[in-house]
Amino acid sequence: MGRRDRAGAHGVARRYDVALDLTALDRIVEYEPEDLTLTAECGVTIETLRARLAAAGQELPLEAPQPTRATLGGVLATNASGPRRRRFRAPRDRILGARFALSDGTLARAGGRVVKNVAGYGIHRLLCGSRGGLGVIVEASLKLLPAPSSRLALVYAARASEIADAKRWAFLSRLEPAIVSVVLGAGALGAAAHGADALAASTIAVVVGLEDDGPWVAQQEQAVRRALGDPIARLDGDAAERLGAALCELGADRPTCLTLTTARTSPAAIGALASRAPGAPAVFHAPSGLLRVYPERDDAQRVMADVTAMEFVAHGRERRGRRGARRTGVGLDGRPPRADPRRARSVGDARLRPVLGT
Repeated sequence: MGRRDRAGAHGVARRYDVALDLTALDRIVEYEPEDLTLTAECGVTIETLRARLAAAGQELPLEAPQPTRATLGGVLATNASGPRRRRFRAPRDRILGARFALSDGTLARAGGRVVKNVAGYGIHRLLCGSRGGLGVIVEASLKLLPAPSSRLALVYAARASEIADAKRWAFLSRLEPAIVSVVLGAGALGAAAHGADALAASTIAVVVGLEDDGPWVAQQEQAVRRALGDPIARLDGDAAERLGAALCELGADRPTCLTLTTARTSPAAIGALASRAPGAPAVFHAPSGLLRVYPERDDAQRVMADVTAMEFVAHGRERRGRRGARRTGVGLDGRPPRADPRRARSVGDARLRPVLGT
């Protein structure tokens, strides 16, 4: 285990015989700025990697709540991602190779340390999202990116009717936004506590994040303003980066989380859910079709049934959070999975059969 930040969220057994503590494996083994590659042990924190790469004008676009505690191994093992997933892909798309321990103690290696040396079966990618079930990742090599020269976030307050209007968001398909996130009930998700004051004041808020070369970011900002008008807040540089991090943090401390996906990549996909505000708080990262809803435990069954009837797919297993409340989550490993309406899932203390499209 790393720092156990996501242990409760990913179904770790309440009782076990042996625990592996990997926090001492925190070295950066090899860093080649010219090749845009990095090899590190998997106990190193995401924040440590960010600080090292920022000094060279580069970044590793991995996203996770609590980056000062989240470890590289934990993010890879859960294939965790955030609002920038569509633009920068998931961890399994960034990993070049890995060294990992099997259940009998054998150390094995898959992939390589640079792009041109990656060959053979992609076992290292298979490890991403396996939650340690196939092996324990002890070292990983990853592809990096140059840090964007310009970063900008525009925050809009919105009405439910505006969220549901698909034509209003059609212009986004001609742009390259890093973030298009809709937040329902930001105050309930502790937006202000996470430094997202611009979100906390609105019942429904939309964040459009742009990252690229300065001229292209400026051109996209003008297109967004023509379509949506002037934002209630405009953040750039480090402030925009902090807002993106806050979007990852929203709801992380809530006892119940329902994670769903859809093939629809427009904010209009949650128009029906937004029309019920104030309902259960939720965050929808539109480009990747990822929706996280945070209902009260006693209301989870009803909310799940409502949202799966809106062309969203939930699949996964029951999870128990730190506070003892159960969580139902979904691992995202690419395309949205196909739901089986006949398969019952546990939500709280009840049984639920999702009804899709009826």
